[in-house]
Amino acid sequence: MNFHHMMSQYKDIDIISKVEGASKYDFIKIVLEELYVNLHILADAIKTKSKTNPEKSKSFAKSLTSLMILMDSLDFKKGEPIASNLFNLYDYCRRSVIDDYRKLETDGIISSANVIADILSGWKEIK
Repeated sequence: MNFHHMMSQYKDIDIISKVEGASKYDFIKIVLEELYVNLHILADAIKTKSKTNPEKSKSFAKSLTSLMILMDSLDFKKGEPIASNLFNLYDYCRRSVIDDYRKLETDGIISSANVIADILSGWKEIK
């Protein structure tokens, strides 16, 4: 998936003003930051809001979209074995978020937020 296609997907997540004109590095950083925030919003919504709360659904959708963007952005030709490791981590997060959302639990979501925090920390050190 190319960079511009990923940016167009992200328009639906209400942060287009942040990603317009962003470099590929900055775009991934923004996606990671937004994912981290949305995972915490989702966990809080599951713990404190009603089953049908729109905030829960919105943060769930944003989290999954962010994870798919991150998975699609990996370059397996140039970035092995790091790309495969990141793919596996993102896939773990995706499965954990879906499973916890379905069960109205938060342990996997919080674990995923910690994984994303570690990846984001490493990403910031790259530049």
